[in-house]
Amino acid sequence: MAHIVVMGAGTGGMPCAYELRMELGREHEVTMINEREYFQFVPSNPWLAVGWRERSHITFDIRPHLERKGINFIAKRVDKIDTETNQLTLDGGDTVDFDYLVIATGPRLAFEEVEGWSRGFY
Repeated sequence: MAHIVVMGAGTGGMPCAYELRMELGREHEVTMINEREYFQFVPSNPWLAVGWRERSHITFDIRPHLERKGINFIAKRVDKIDTETNQLTLDGGDTVDFDYLVIATGPRLAFEEVEGWSRGFY
């Protein structure tokens, strides 16, 4: 039995975990790790900002949806990835062993890399 961990419960990680569960069957363990307990549909954030949507319209609790599919869920930040031992260290010091790791945490915008951006244009 393999243990597959998916880091990040966004628009990449959630479908990935669902598809892994569907393709691999119940003989393998699938675990989702996400820093927050909820999913937020990020493309709708501008609608939230201008009052066209309520937060409840673009967010939902992750756990019940994953558990219904037989996917484990851990709501903690991953602080360290050790590829030598195939182990994740979570916020608070807990560890999670894995056989396979999918990193689907999304982009980190690096505005500071854009020349002139640091001059106060944000």
